[in-house]
Amino acid sequence: MQAISTSRLVQLRERLDITREDIVRRSDVTVGTVRNAEKGLKVTRRSALQILSAVNSYLRDTQQQEVMLDDLGFTLKESQA
Repeated sequence: MQAISTSRLVQLRERLDITREDIVRRSDVTVGTVRNAEKGLKVTRRSALQILSAVNSYLRDTQQQEVMLDDLGFTLKESQA
């Protein structure tokens, strides 16, 4: 049986001791969107940036270094032209 790896977002949430709901309160995304991002499912760039902003606000609150979008390892949906 293959081990399931924990997403970078989950690891960061656990380190900060915050919930998905905490991220939702500081962003404009749903709990389902955060869950999808954690599972490695595709999310829009806008949603990814909203989650990033929320996470960075918690990092600032705890005087920790902010992260960049690439640090979270999201799978982004392709832009529609």
